[in-house]
Amino acid sequence: MRTFRVCALMVVAACVSAPTVFGQHMFGRGPRDYGSADMAKIFGKNQAFTATAETTVDGKQHGGPVQMEMSYAFLKGNLRTEMDMTTIKGGGMPPEAAAQMKQMGMDRTASIYRGDKKLLYLVYPGLKSYCEIKPPTTKPSDKPDEKVGKVDITQVGKETIDGHSCVKNKITFTADDGSQYEMLVWQASDLSDFPIKTEMQVGGSTITTHFRDIKLSAPDASLFDPPSDYKQYGSMQELMMASMSRMMPPGGMPPHGEMPPHGRMPPQGGGDNE
Repeated sequence: MRTFRVCALMVVAACVSAPTVFGQHMFGRGPRDYGSADMAKIFGKNQAFTATAETTVDGKQHGGPVQMEMSYAFLKGNLRTEMDMTTIKGGGMPPEAAAQMKQMGMDRTASIYRGDKKLLYLVYPGLKSYCEIKPPTTKPSDKPDEKVGKVDITQVGKETIDGHSCVKNKITFTADDGSQYEMLVWQASDLSDFPIKTEMQVGGSTITTHFRDIKLSAPDASLFDPPSDYKQYGSMQELMMASMSRMMPPGGMPPHGEMPPHGRMPPQGGGDNE
């Protein structure tokens, strides 16, 4: 599980720095399962909080800056982020994209990382559905010299953000294979070192997250479980197929009244029943 350990911490880094798809970052190579000492590198002394984050992704490949807003809830190593995809601004997103996502029931999404269970839930309220992502099964290594990922922190300055005196730190995540990921964190001294602002480079883009409405109190524990009346799918692919089927009228008729050649629908059996 050592590979999974560094990966889990990178999930937190991604959550703090950008609303990326958790599943892609969570079980790739790298980050480790973080403990209280590692979490303190990012969240300071805070083991519970709620906040709203404004994130900007600035990169040429996006067609201009992309801005989005997310809600965060954190409780003892468990992290939930939630966002409405229709509120994304910039990036050259076509107007019809938001409407299509809403029609599919995938405009609102919640990602729940359960640090205690080492798994991730991707929840879609519009579909009343979710899928569960688990780490890959790995065999114990018998190599005594296997390297374990680590986290290093270096103070690079002090600044004031939104009236809060902050220590600006560079946090370096080193994966098992020696690859490194860095992020800048502005930790507010009067908020128990809460990361009021973060910045990191991902794939040629600069991702900046700015927190507001910070409350250092425990969120409801029920936020970290999918609703009991939601349907569980075995994979994200299955959930996506169910979502796409919502856009098809009964009987599989093409959307928007479109008709196949000759102005008639093919018979269900595949032959011509005329």
